[in-house]
Amino acid sequence: MPAGTTLPLQASSLLPPTELATRLHAAGGLVWLDTAVPDAASLSILASQPVEVLTGNIFRDAPVLRRVLQQYQQPHVPDLGAPSGGLFGWVGFDGQFIFGVYPECHVFQHGGGTWLDASAARVAASSSTVVRSMAGASLDMEPLMNKATFCGLVERAQQYIAAGDIYQVNLSYPWTGEWPADLDPLAFYLRLRDVSPAPFAAYLDLAGMQVCSASPECFLKMSGSHIVTRPIKGTRPRGQSRDADHQLANELMHSPKERAELVMITDLERNDIGRVCEYGSVQVTQLLHLERHAQVHHLVSTVEGTLRADVDQVEAFLACFPGGSISGAPKKRALEIIHELEPHERGLYTGAIGCFGFNGESQFSIAIRTAWREHGRMHFHTGAGIVADSDPAHEWEETRHKAAGLLAAAQGV
Repeated sequence: MPAGTTLPLQASSLLPPTELATRLHAAGGLVWLDTAVPDAASLSILASQPVEVLTGNIFRDAPVLRRVLQQYQQPHVPDLGAPSGGLFGWVGFDGQFIFGVYPECHVFQHGGGTWLDASAARVAASSSTVVRSMAGASLDMEPLMNKATFCGLVERAQQYIAAGDIYQVNLSYPWTGEWPADLDPLAFYLRLRDVSPAPFAAYLDLAGMQVCSASPECFLKMSGSHIVTRPIKGTRPRGQSRDADHQLANELMHSPKERAELVMITDLERNDIGRVCEYGSVQVTQLLHLERHAQVHHLVSTVEGTLRADVDQVEAFLACFPGGSISGAPKKRALEIIHELEPHERGLYTGAIGCFGFNGESQFSIAIRTAWREHGRMHFHTGAGIVADSDPAHEWEETRHKAAGLLAAAQGV
């Protein structure tokens, strides 16, 4: 959406986001911040053909991002609620980033069924592109850790908890499989969004990597000086019947362990945001809210605040990254223990996916339930939060529940 453009166009005269994505995909460099569970307030944001691709480490190279954001800076329009262009991409768990520079983007309002940019009409008039279906295709994914090894890591983490080093830590392990040469990554993403619809889904194709995300978790949303984070903790699978589903949700809602874990992480996030917000502005506006997703139930909290005048959005990101829900508490020591115990690097997993908007409208999800294609292979990770009274076998099962959506998409189930 070019700067200053707010003209709504009826979606019926153009294309739905899924079809617009296939046309932009042909141009290269597609980024699609998607929502597969649209509501009145949700947006889908698409762009292609970046003018530049930036790589680096955000802990070292944040000034590079700031310079580009300043170069393309646009006025903030509070009522717009969407970027009009920006740095779209991801930051890996250890800070490695890939961002495309997109001077404009296409924004679809699901509530009104409208596009917020006239340029979408030009794309709609272009020749159509067919993305080859995944019908009959499958990817064989294998975990790179067995149950006994994972349970051993849980027990070692609990030793650190008993010693007073930490209160909670997130532990994970990777899955990998060969990517068929003739399989279009966008086709895999379209199947993933069908079998595992998520509110913070995304597809990105940058620097030789394709990212397919069905994330349920908002890491940060920033609108001017307003900042929001929504940490997730606590998981139960969906039931096979309505009664079973209700029982599992009720069990999660009343679990002392799961409730305590989310309260702990909510407090951590409140402290992270508080480092960059105006004194007294940080509030927990929602605590222990039950959310239902395609494969699992989660508990969610919402923390909001107002950034200080001397803090930009890159600094706010750095103050909160990586998210507390996928690291642990206290965060610094939890990160040290993660690097000690986990034998494989996380890569993109539990990093952040999204954009720094040139107009001050920025959003990032936590990179969970997220697969990526790189060097002819598909990768994803699953993990669980560990506390003093965690049952290692139960935590192993939780990691399998969290893998269900990606495995279903990979296997064509």
